[in-house]
Amino acid sequence: MSATCPTCAAADETVTVREALQDTDRPLDPPTRELLSMPSEPRGASGAAITLFVLAGLLGLLGLRALLSGESEEGGGSSDAAYQAGHQYGALAIALILLGIGLAVHARHRRRRSAAADQWPRTYDQWQQLHRVWRATWLCRRCRAVFLPAASPHPDSAVAPSAVTPAVPVAHFPQWAATVARQGDHPGAPTASA
Repeated sequence: MSATCPTCAAADETVTVREALQDTDRPLDPPTRELLSMPSEPRGASGAAITLFVLAGLLGLLGLRALLSGESEEGGGSSDAAYQAGHQYGALAIALILLGIGLAVHARHRRRRSAAADQWPRTYDQWQQLHRVWRATWLCRRCRAVFLPAASPHPDSAVAPSAVTPAVPVAHFPQWAATVARQGDHPGAPTASA
């Protein structure tokens, strides 16, 4: 499959952005690779918060096991009462502390994401729209421009396949792709599933 560049009318030097990034025969230079790379998927929670939640869950299970097993020391009266309480409830206490820290880290992560509200994409649905545009975009190696061809290679593209978009320089690809993808982000606008 090929597409004709709207700027230089070349079809022999055009390739999808995805194919250009995977091409080992004619690799792209690092700055171009970075510009054309798909932005990472937005995450709901930070990795640190997820790790703390998992650790809290594991320690909580160990604490429950210790509580349900009863006295693990023989001659339970010979030990100090504080030691016995720490032995039985220590894992649960540490689990609750880790859970609290995890919630604080998660809240901080959400505040940072809210502070960066002007960044796009913020949600997974918006990221999917941007991904559809990214998959449908072509690169002209001759004039170093990106464009959407008249017949979009994917039927679920967020862009109407009836018109060729004007080619834009590779340097403007991230902003251009976000602008094209945002066209389906407005209330009442047709989406890719419509």
